[in-house]
Amino acid sequence: MNSFKIKSVFYSITFLLFIGCQKSTQTTIIQQPNILWINLDDLGRELSCYGNTDVKTPNMDKLAQEGIRYTNAYSNAPVCSSSRSSQITGMYPSAINVLNHRTIDKENLPDGVATIMEIFQKNGYFCSNGWAHNMNKKGKEDYNFLGNNFFDGTDWNQRKEGQPFFAQVQIHEPHRSFKYDKENAIDYKKVTLPGSYPNHPLLKADWAKYLESVQIGDKQVGQILERLEKEGLADNTIVILFGDHGRPHLRDKQWLYEGGLAIPLIVRYPKKLKAGTVKDDLISLVDITSSTLKLANIDVPKNMYGKDVLGGKKRNYIFGFRDRCGDAVDDIRSISDGKFKLIWNRMPHLPYMQLSSYKKLQYPAFSLYNVLHQKGELKYPYNQFMAKTRPEIELYNLQDDKNELYNLSDKEEYQTIKNTLFKVLSVKLKDIEKNRKPESAAAILKAKTGSYQYYLKGIKKRGLPENATDEQIVKYWEQDLLKS
Repeated sequence: MNSFKIKSVFYSITFLLFIGCQKSTQTTIIQQPNILWINLDDLGRELSCYGNTDVKTPNMDKLAQEGIRYTNAYSNAPVCSSSRSSQITGMYPSAINVLNHRTIDKENLPDGVATIMEIFQKNGYFCSNGWAHNMNKKGKEDYNFLGNNFFDGTDWNQRKEGQPFFAQVQIHEPHRSFKYDKENAIDYKKVTLPGSYPNHPLLKADWAKYLESVQIGDKQVGQILERLEKEGLADNTIVILFGDHGRPHLRDKQWLYEGGLAIPLIVRYPKKLKAGTVKDDLISLVDITSSTLKLANIDVPKNMYGKDVLGGKKRNYIFGFRDRCGDAVDDIRSISDGKFKLIWNRMPHLPYMQLSSYKKLQYPAFSLYNVLHQKGELKYPYNQFMAKTRPEIELYNLQDDKNELYNLSDKEEYQTIKNTLFKVLSVKLKDIEKNRKPESAAAILKAKTGSYQYYLKGIKKRGLPENATDEQIVKYWEQDLLKS
């Protein structure tokens, strides 16, 4: 074979190899998925797809039909700022000193702890945070640590062409003050109250307005999902919907009972995750950060406490954390294996009904409980919540007592499970809270002063005196909620 033919064959083979490599490279390019967190403020599991027949939530129900609905998802703090600070760092709140609600002595995050936005930005993502009702407006952050400009914008449409996005969309509902659904008003006389509350008309009326507010939130979910479809983004966008913590009622929000921690969690990823799936795996919101990064094929920092539960990893326990909320100083921890829950009251000398200016202003039940108790009309087991002190340990069988009304901690037959859960919790806290700092007296005083001023401003706006009695406050709520 002459040199000309050899060169021709060589160039032909080289060209074919080049073309083959080009095709191979093109076929292995992976388009990064977009990520959308839909975060509803104070949303418990009161959705139609979770079995509540008194509420209409067609948009969230549809999302569940198109994705995976998790039945055992929990926040790890029962108040927004602590939970949100934990969500975006993948850290338990007391591990990084962000547990006190609206922390007064804010600090920078510890070395080595990054927000999920920072991680996504380093991987080429555009990070946005806006309100569902106005995507041009900066969405709720409420983080208990120092820092600004966590996001690149408020709307994913502000990104560069072709750039993947990690978007958070905030929905205020069903946070108090409740927004009423005039199109689908709910008759309070027909609703079913959770068994954790006495069957009282004022409580039922308040509950009905909560459900109406859930419906308002559902409409906003529908608008966001419709927009994804119109913009051709639905197929390559992972939608993760959850409440930032449990429902806004007296024995729920700010407490480590099921009502304060239990949340809905729905995940949709068309053509990747099987639609219509229901899973009962234990999941903490601290896991959502790790799982979200994994879904985007991004390495998870080793110091994150979350597990890739959406990828199949199992969690054996759920942990709950609560310290000061407004002017109500406290120190409570909990652990649950899904069947039993142990609550550790580390300030047992405090009453359940210590002053919470926020709840006294916003929750009819706060004043109603006081009035009923004074009259001797708040019966067992609900009157336990009026005790002047608390047991150090509470233990509940969640399968037989889902409303957590009957404490089993002193029952002989439950000592083994109590001791086991307490040991696991104690060991976990030694790791989590090794760098925990107590809040200063000055910070507590500032929080108490601010909370009381908030109460005074609100009570004055309602036309009530500063020293309004519980009876006067209950009368105000009756006039407002029992009109029909």
